[in-house]
Amino acid sequence: TSELVKRLEQAPNLKDIPGTLFLGGGAPVTAKNAPIAGIGVAGAPSGDLDQKFAQAGVDALAK
Repeated sequence: TSELVKRLEQAPNLKDIPGTLFLGGGAPVTAKNAPIAGIGVAGAPSGDLDQKFAQAGVDALAK
């Protein structure tokens, strides 16, 4: 989701879609380079922290 937030800076009209809110905090889970799931985190003081915690979950799955 952080990548989507970055793209919105270049396509500001996308964020104007009614009923949508784009924030960081999601990280893809992959197997053999294919997406199979995602981990989403919300509630930290910032989207950057949500993203960090989501990625920590993905990293823990890889161990």
